[in-house]
Amino acid sequence: MTITALQRKLDNYSNWRHDLLTEIESYKSWLDEESLLEGEDELQILELIDSLKSDKIMLALVAEFSRGKTELINSIFFADYNKRLLPSSVGRTTMCPTEILHIDNDTPFIQLLPIETRKSSLTIDEYKETAVNWSRIDLDIDSPEQMTEALLQLVQTKEITEEESRKLGFPPHTLDLLENNMLQVPVWRHAIINYPHPLLKSGLVILDTPGLNALGTEPELTLNMLPMAHTIMFVLAADTGVTRSDMDIWRNHISVALNPREQNVIAVLNKIDTMWDDLHDDSFTQANIRRQIEETSRILDIDEDLVVPVSAQKGLIAKIKNDRLLLNRSGLPKLEEKLSVDLIEKKQSLIQKKVQRELGVMVKSTKDVYLGRLNGLVKERHEILNLRGKSKTVLLTMGKQLQAQSRRLSLAMDDYHKTVRIMNDQAKRLRQHLSSNNIDFMIGASRVAMQETWNTFGLKRGMAGFFDQAEERLSEVNVGAVKLSDLVDRIYREFKMRHKLDMVAPPEFDIEPFIEDFMQLKQDGEQFRDSMMLVVTEQHFVIKRFFITMASRARRILDETNYALRAWSKAILLPISTQIEEHKDQIGRRLSNINKLKSNHSNLERRVATIEKNIAELRDKTMTLQRILARIQSPE
Repeated sequence: MTITALQRKLDNYSNWRHDLLTEIESYKSWLDEESLLEGEDELQILELIDSLKSDKIMLALVAEFSRGKTELINSIFFADYNKRLLPSSVGRTTMCPTEILHIDNDTPFIQLLPIETRKSSLTIDEYKETAVNWSRIDLDIDSPEQMTEALLQLVQTKEITEEESRKLGFPPHTLDLLENNMLQVPVWRHAIINYPHPLLKSGLVILDTPGLNALGTEPELTLNMLPMAHTIMFVLAADTGVTRSDMDIWRNHISVALNPREQNVIAVLNKIDTMWDDLHDDSFTQANIRRQIEETSRILDIDEDLVVPVSAQKGLIAKIKNDRLLLNRSGLPKLEEKLSVDLIEKKQSLIQKKVQRELGVMVKSTKDVYLGRLNGLVKERHEILNLRGKSKTVLLTMGKQLQAQSRRLSLAMDDYHKTVRIMNDQAKRLRQHLSSNNIDFMIGASRVAMQETWNTFGLKRGMAGFFDQAEERLSEVNVGAVKLSDLVDRIYREFKMRHKLDMVAPPEFDIEPFIEDFMQLKQDGEQFRDSMMLVVTEQHFVIKRFFITMASRARRILDETNYALRAWSKAILLPISTQIEEHKDQIGRRLSNINKLKSNHSNLERRVATIEKNIAELRDKTMTLQRILARIQSPE
């Protein structure tokens, strides 16, 4: 298989993530060996390691029917199979959302969730937790015929009555009406394909979505799955440009899921081969394609470099026949290059920021502890050398001074414990706004209020009320965190001035990422309230979908905020106790040195030798920590 730019970039990303994981695991082992690994810190590191190991890069493809979306997947990712892996033909193809990925330690398979599961209140993610509701077909990747037959399940449909469609939560007018007055629906609600492709093994997940009707009637797809995508490819037909139904998808689903201004969407003008004209030279064709790019950019209000013209069909044929000229003309290599940058580099940046946020402070704090110890030993060595030749009277005076400092540090530790109790009480009251019980009560009250309403206006008001309550809780936490930060700053200044501690700036609680996530969710909620689904779908289905999609995402954001607040409140005063303990240890060693000098000079010389050895070891350890910190902060 020819290595594409996308494959190279994914391989580099996979290696980078592996090296980063190795560094984090080494840091955890190092902390354990140094007896510095506390329970909560270990849990935080383990959760970070697990999240990195299970992390995926999701690429979602969205299009109206017959735009060549499935053919595009075949041409970019599965051309080495020398035939179409996914069913692709004229008319409707994929009928249910399909995730294509690689699962370690499992054989290739296709797993299918029956459409009847729409009757329950469980989300697709919740169904993924158990295999009992799924139908599984093992795939023989060495048999193209068996693969093709198994994957035809993705296009299967069946006939149901209008009454049954309502039970499934499908507004009848959104379904195809057959000649026998029956309605047509997909057999499957969701599909998962486990396939051992190099791109997928590197962590790529492809989400293939059906057309407009399925997007509109499966809110979880628009409101939960598409927002999880790191890049969305919006597939259009080059010969028609942006049609009315394309624009409906763009406004009601893609713009809801992602902000196009953040450059995480690519508009693919597929089927440019329909514009090739042997009666005109290539410059004429390119001018036509150029005009279509400009028009698409204008209509969608995105940058022109986010509009990429391709011919998926010709690209697939070119790869199978190894026709380099046709491949270049198809535009596929340019799209793959665009994906390698927009999809992978941005994902790598997100992971790096996550690791810096969750681990960087911890590593820096550990490094500061060891630098403090190193500086203390250097000072101790200098003091021992200066003690030579001192009289017993001078040594006695120095000893009394150190004992007085030790008593002051004991008082400082008493002050610290009192401060911790005050801080814990305030942080606990602050976290009550986001406690599970309070969030459950808020969600339950909103559900009851919506169930008791009699009209669409009441439903909309109930949804708005839910978001207002959640936003108020976040706002109260934000205000409280600012006040708590001010209190911490005062405490740091007091300990620095009163107890002469070398205090660094306390860590800050950054709530902005959580507020940004919530405001995006609130915007999605406004789209949900204004959608036609609210008008044409039965009320109990609307309420169920709202809590499956919007409320569950709100809960996740509030839970993550609560977790971050708890970790921050635990960490903010820890540097003070570390400084006090380090100072007490240093004073203890200095007193010991004075006593040794009083009794025997040779004992002190042995202590100098020990200090020299410890200084060398601490320098090695601080260099190790600096290397780990640099690795966490490095994008390469």
